[in-house]
Amino acid sequence: MSNVDAIVLDIDGGAMLAECLASLADCRVILFDNGSRVPTPNATQRSETNLGFTGGVNEAFKHVRAEFVALVNNDVVVDRDWLATLLAAMRDPKLAAVQTILRRDANTIDGAGIDISDGTFRQIGHGLPLGTPLPEAWGVSATATVYRVAALGDRVFDPRFFAYYEDVELCARLHEAGWTTRVLPVAKATHRGSQSASMLTNARRLRTRNRYLTARMHRGVGRVRSLLWEDARLALRGKTSLRGIVEGLCSRL
Repeated sequence: MSNVDAIVLDIDGGAMLAECLASLADCRVILFDNGSRVPTPNATQRSETNLGFTGGVNEAFKHVRAEFVALVNNDVVVDRDWLATLLAAMRDPKLAAVQTILRRDANTIDGAGIDISDGTFRQIGHGLPLGTPLPEAWGVSATATVYRVAALGDRVFDPRFFAYYEDVELCARLHEAGWTTRVLPVAKATHRGSQSASMLTNARRLRTRNRYLTARMHRGVGRVRSLLWEDARLALRGKTSLRGIVEGLCSRL
């Protein structure tokens, strides 16, 4: 058994959750039922309501006792050597978080880390064929990633975020504290993608708002002007939230 605790949040995952859990060998799993209508079997802890990704992970993190913690979405299936591959990279004492490339299917990239180079926040490689040359990532996604517990402090995510872009904000904090993050150039996990998003009635507002919160909280991580320009284009397709923009720009930090 490796020195890793894996946190898996679940909301009515059913067979999808079972497949995820079956793939997580060689670590202790902390299974957090985040408000399922049908209680998740064998859950370590249960909430009667959805605490969001941030709240659920922060609650589950209280049970972590290992040197490393893996965050794994319930719609992810990891390869047999996924954990060993990430732990080998963690021999670098300056590394706070590491992920591999995520597949969407056998031939397609779901994500290869976070890019902030244009002032917005993007998943590198999304939708491209596996094997496509990719730029170096600025940060890691929390979809299937191993973190060094010593780098996190007493909680993982800022609770104000609830869901979406909380992993970007975390990477910004880690970098500002002198830690590094890394995406390994190998595909070792498969992500079905946003299987719980439909359970959030305010998902679009949160996605919009949290981008601006991150840019305001961390100098050089996102640019408000770039985000406004992106939202202007998204508004033409009805894919942004005016309320989210206002909250993101005006909320007290």
